[in-house]
Amino acid sequence: MSENTKNITIKGLYWNTLDRFGNQAVVTILGIITARLLVPEAFGIISILMIFTTIATAFVDSGLATSLVRTKNVSEADYSTMFVFNLLVSIGFYLVLFFAAPYIERFNGIDNLALYARVLFLQIIAQSLGIVQYVKILKNFQFHITAKVNLLAIFFAGLIVVALALMDMGVWALILQPVLYALFRSVLFWLWGDWKMSFNFSKASLRNHLGFSVSFMISNMMGKILSPFYYSFIGKHYSVGDAGYYFQGNKWGETPSMLISSIIQGTTLSTLTPIQDDYPRFLNACRKTMATLAFVLFPVSILAICIARPAFDFALTETWLPSVPFFQLLCFGSLFISITDMNVNFLNIKGRSKFSLSLEVIKFSLAILLLFLTYQQGFLAIIYGQISVRIVCFIIASIMSGRVYGYNTLSQLKDLFPSLLMSLLAAIVAYLPLHFNLIQHNLLLIIVQTLIFAGIYLGLNQLTGNDIWQEVFALVRKKIIKK
Repeated sequence: MSENTKNITIKGLYWNTLDRFGNQAVVTILGIITARLLVPEAFGIISILMIFTTIATAFVDSGLATSLVRTKNVSEADYSTMFVFNLLVSIGFYLVLFFAAPYIERFNGIDNLALYARVLFLQIIAQSLGIVQYVKILKNFQFHITAKVNLLAIFFAGLIVVALALMDMGVWALILQPVLYALFRSVLFWLWGDWKMSFNFSKASLRNHLGFSVSFMISNMMGKILSPFYYSFIGKHYSVGDAGYYFQGNKWGETPSMLISSIIQGTTLSTLTPIQDDYPRFLNACRKTMATLAFVLFPVSILAICIARPAFDFALTETWLPSVPFFQLLCFGSLFISITDMNVNFLNIKGRSKFSLSLEVIKFSLAILLLFLTYQQGFLAIIYGQISVRIVCFIIASIMSGRVYGYNTLSQLKDLFPSLLMSLLAAIVAYLPLHFNLIQHNLLLIIVQTLIFAGIYLGLNQLTGNDIWQEVFALVRKKIIKK
């Protein structure tokens, strides 16, 4: 990377880290409170409806946001066209889902589901109102604004949701959470963004971006609806309570990998775009990014697997202990989601959204096939099927990356393996206090396991002279000396 690109990337990583970890801290606290106050059936209901909002929001974005971010020169006509298009599509989708709500209720056999759905689906319109401001802020590398918006939005929405849960509003607390978050987020983007509302619509601009965005939209939608589809399918074929256990296991299981990869992807999408045509620099930047992802992702996810049982017991109470094995397996499987998504992110920067679409078609088809083959065998069989799909998709994505810009499967494994090996070694030692039941108090056990894991992982990186660790260590040391 050039010095300028490196500085912008570091700045982006800093603010995106603050954004995502701050956001996740609030979401975690909120999740713990609602899990303690609400029954598993409430989470089962929200999981059933997620597939509809996921499909709708994917269509609302239509890939235009990503297309604008990866485009070097964006005109005002591009911004206004995107705003009008997204707004019209969101209103259209809401109306379709509004009138479809009674049929959704009838199909699932859950009382008041139509009313819950009609309120939840309002997030579609609320979210569409802030997309243009978000894109322009991202194009200007104003990562600090995005961080402030996301943190304040989730904080205000969280306060209201906790109040509703304490007032025994039940499932309404979960229904209103995404609606309030989308609304607050859009309002704050308009307060701090500098784009002036315009209803100018350019067919030429829309055509120019649709070539990339349609493929991206379909692949993005197919990738996002898999989890909600599983929720909906399980809610139909198992009890709502069982669906709630699976929902919690999957939600928390995907959290570490989704959190970390979103930080890096959110930064690289804008910072690597200017060098997309410089083959050596782009390849080097991709390798550095993948190694950085592995350095953070593997230890965090594997530590989460290691401390899962005492963490669930302490934070969510023993009510949710049936979710632990689901969490551990899905947390492991999510590692492959993150490194696959990183490959897709690089391919999208190179303008190869059709490669991403092909991958999603394969993933979606294989996932549905395995789901139908495994669902009668129980939850563990379903999850093993999910993990198999994710491994296959990583292999395919890395092959695609090798063909497009030279980052093949072997090179990726070489960049990923050191962090994976050191994380596994640290986990083996950190698991011993739990295995031998040396500590009875859950919180103390979590702290001891975490300290053991961190000490061994960082120590191994220091001994082996890991490049990423050396850079992080030097950067922290430089900051301390300055102060």
